[in-house]
Amino acid sequence: MKKFLSLVLALVMTMSLVTVSAGAKDFTDDSEITYKEAVDVISALGVVDGYSGGDFRPDDVLTRGAAAKIICNLILGPTTASALSAGTAPFKDVPVTNTFAGYITYCSQQGIISGYADGTFRPTGTLSGNAFMKMLLGALGYDSKIENYTGANWTVSVIKQAVGIGLDDGNDEFVGSKAVTRQEAALYAFNMLQATMVEYDQQNTIVVGDITINTTSSRKDVTNNDANETIANDNKMQFAERYFDDLKLSDGTDDFARPANVWRLKAEKIGTYAKEADASYTAKVAVDDIYADLDLGSSVDKKDVTVYEDGAELKDKAVAITKNDDDTEFGANGVLTEVFYDDDDDTVVITMVNTYVGTINRSVAAKGNKAAYVEIAPEDVKPAGVNGIQDFETAESFEDDAYVLYTYSQSADEVKSVALAEEVTGTVTRAENANNSTDGQDKKSLTIGGTKYNASAKAAGQDVGEVSVDEDYTIYLDAYGYMIYIEENDEIGDYALVLATASKGDFVGDKAELLFADGTSKVVDTAKNYNGKIDDYTIVTYRVDEDGDYTLKAVDQTQSTGTKNDPANDAVDGFKLTNDKAGIATDPTDTKNNESNVTSNSKTVFVVYDVNDDEYTAYTGIKNAPSIAAASGPDKGVAAYWYCKSGRMTTVMFIFPEKNVEIEDDSNSVLFLAGESVSNLIHDKDGDYYEYNAIVNGEIQTVKVDRSWGNDENGIYKSYSTDKYGVISKLNDMTAFDGKYTEKQYLQGTGIDKVSADYTVTLDTVKGGWNETITVADDAKIFYVDEDGNIESSSYRSISKDTNDEVYAIVNDYLVEFLVIEEVDDKKTDDTPELSKDIEVRDVSLGSTTTIEYYREAGKVALSEDDIIAILLDNGCTDISVEDVSGTAKWTYTKPNGGTVKNAEVQTTQVYTVTLKLDAEVKALVDAGTIDVELAEGSEYVAENGKVEIVLTHNTSTFNSKFTANSTDSSKTPVTASGTGDATGNKTQTITISSVGKIATDITVTVSK
Repeated sequence: MKKFLSLVLALVMTMSLVTVSAGAKDFTDDSEITYKEAVDVISALGVVDGYSGGDFRPDDVLTRGAAAKIICNLILGPTTASALSAGTAPFKDVPVTNTFAGYITYCSQQGIISGYADGTFRPTGTLSGNAFMKMLLGALGYDSKIENYTGANWTVSVIKQAVGIGLDDGNDEFVGSKAVTRQEAALYAFNMLQATMVEYDQQNTIVVGDITINTTSSRKDVTNNDANETIANDNKMQFAERYFDDLKLSDGTDDFARPANVWRLKAEKIGTYAKEADASYTAKVAVDDIYADLDLGSSVDKKDVTVYEDGAELKDKAVAITKNDDDTEFGANGVLTEVFYDDDDDTVVITMVNTYVGTINRSVAAKGNKAAYVEIAPEDVKPAGVNGIQDFETAESFEDDAYVLYTYSQSADEVKSVALAEEVTGTVTRAENANNSTDGQDKKSLTIGGTKYNASAKAAGQDVGEVSVDEDYTIYLDAYGYMIYIEENDEIGDYALVLATASKGDFVGDKAELLFADGTSKVVDTAKNYNGKIDDYTIVTYRVDEDGDYTLKAVDQTQSTGTKNDPANDAVDGFKLTNDKAGIATDPTDTKNNESNVTSNSKTVFVVYDVNDDEYTAYTGIKNAPSIAAASGPDKGVAAYWYCKSGRMTTVMFIFPEKNVEIEDDSNSVLFLAGESVSNLIHDKDGDYYEYNAIVNGEIQTVKVDRSWGNDENGIYKSYSTDKYGVISKLNDMTAFDGKYTEKQYLQGTGIDKVSADYTVTLDTVKGGWNETITVADDAKIFYVDEDGNIESSSYRSISKDTNDEVYAIVNDYLVEFLVIEEVDDKKTDDTPELSKDIEVRDVSLGSTTTIEYYREAGKVALSEDDIIAILLDNGCTDISVEDVSGTAKWTYTKPNGGTVKNAEVQTTQVYTVTLKLDAEVKALVDAGTIDVELAEGSEYVAENGKVEIVLTHNTSTFNSKFTANSTDSSKTPVTASGTGDATGNKTQTITISSVGKIATDITVTVSK
């Protein structure tokens, strides 16, 4: 007996948290899969599998051809099915070359599928639930003619039979006329595995005298006399027992003690999946309601009732299930309470699964035999016995610091599921608190945007009693809509540390000295007087108005190693920060730095003061942070001030080591910028910046440098700081070479010579230069930079004498540790015109009408005379001159072959790249192999008012469909144009956009059907 509470069950069925699987495939979009048990089993069998990118795409629509493949995989197994082929075309629109031809041929021959009256099969068409059920019934042995699966009302007979044998079980919203998705196909195929096969008695014709009697075939279940039935012990042949005898289903319990299905393929366990409960709740439920919902006729004794919470048995919670007990309650808001009734044994199992909230500390990619996993930092309300970071294996990706819901099994001692929490932000208009001694969390609620959100039993963050009405808050919801985390939106901008404040009474006006999160500091004008209102060394958020005045707001709590608001007095010897270790020791009493008091992740920002250089350096992420350990003794302490937006997870930390504290920093130590590689000014979501080719700690990279530094940086820097978007906001110069070798220094000069083969060079060899002869370290990093700023690794052997190449070296202890040689063209003179850096010349034709075709990624620009001279020089021309003749530039030059061109006109044409984009419907056709779509040769670039052609190649002889292409540039006033083509009767279709209009940037062409 099962009584389903449809509303609650619908919530539960959509929640990935309640399904527990062990050895099943882990798809990157697992959280989007509703029918997890079905997908796991079917994919383990290879019937329906995921994509190469690791995703399953559960809601993609199934095509008729793909459905035939599924049927063949079910009947023959994936290996045998993959070898199927078609000798002749089974339908007139399914040539033998079609991807699904073999599958369609087999299913047609077996009477499982049929085509349309016009002789087509339409393999790329979508498949309705009715049609897929008809295929599955055919595979189970049902005869279409006998069962009336043909004719005008075939769908009625199909659905009546399919529903009758449970092929739609698990999908309470099944509509036969709707297209089947991939996960629905997996569900129906999964149900078919457990369905009983049928067969028919032979039909006979008996003639007695002049009377003919036709006997009607009768359907019966196929018998299975195997002593070890693998799916159901009923002496009947389930589909899986015939075609997948290595697949075994048995009863068990999951890690929350719920009755469960245990699936195995051969010896390997696919997974354990909780069975559907007889009653489910996500709020408190009284015993008398459970009695009524189970539709019991008599009480169940206390001894026959077992209660579990998070997989641990609660022996003192067992009570008799009676119809008059409205005092005893189970569960709470946000607790999944499930009741399982065994009417054979008259026993009841009640399980309660709590949902908790935490944040993602970091995601770790798969490596070797170790699966990918995420680290979860639990909030203060957490499972009993849980301390510190918890790991959970998953291929799904989460942003660092994201709030997630997780469940935890006490019996398994591990996290069992993780899902992203839903976020709601707005102004609180009503807050309802509760009497915690009697009501617990159940009566607590907040109203935001007119919606009331009740608190979960495991709600964390700010207490409802501390919430201020008319202030902005962000709340996070569990899978049932209960509020599980509350935080005030106390930020108005980026973070800074207040070093000092002043008021008008100090004769300087309202000001503050701020240390910003990017490692820069300055004195700013403030919108009001903060002196005496915000303490020094308090962390604030800020915003700047159009007049440059700063508004400051202190964060909810600035934590620190001391209480004096002064690094000189707040330094302790219990501080320890270790590169790539999430835990940070901040306890002033822990002199051995053993205890991690707060945690960090890849988004935590650290700003570290170097008292010896009087400089600040910013680092983003614990992997980039330096290692800093305080110790007992003179000037070996560390003061720190930090803010945790969530629990113990550090958002930003300002660190002040004393002068004798060693800072081990290998992350932001050495930076070389190749000035010749600088890009145009870029503006995007990360800010305004220039891109440079760079060497970062010995690795060639591309970096972003804030526009405030200009576009002329070049050379070596001791260290750098980045803002929260990864843009370099501060460059720290290295000490210039003085010839004394007392410390690590930076030598920059012109000219280089290799003195011998014994790793010795002379640097800055020009007259008046250092002419410093110095040994190159065995492990020195050596790089070569060409005239365009391209960087490549080099070696000592490649060094040769050059009098005008620029050299950049780090020298330390009489050794060259790092060397960059930048090429300077010996022939280049200062007055030789150069082509603008961002222009790419695509084609040049010399003659009386000289034509130049060029491209520029940043958009429309006209070539200057210097650009044209540089292009002609690059094409081997000499003696170039230009003069104005009646307002027209006339050019004279000598061609590479010696011929002279006089009074030529130079016609320049700027072209733009064409990017091809497919809409969802066309992309599905391409993915299915039905069509190929590509730009025609010569259409990769297009000029203003130019033509673009797109070629569609169909894998069928005819494809009666029309396609449209639309082009749009990304200028402020978009220009659009469209062209169509008809493929009827043709295998190749060309869509022509005759004019793309007056475009000014690269364009995107979208193809749609």
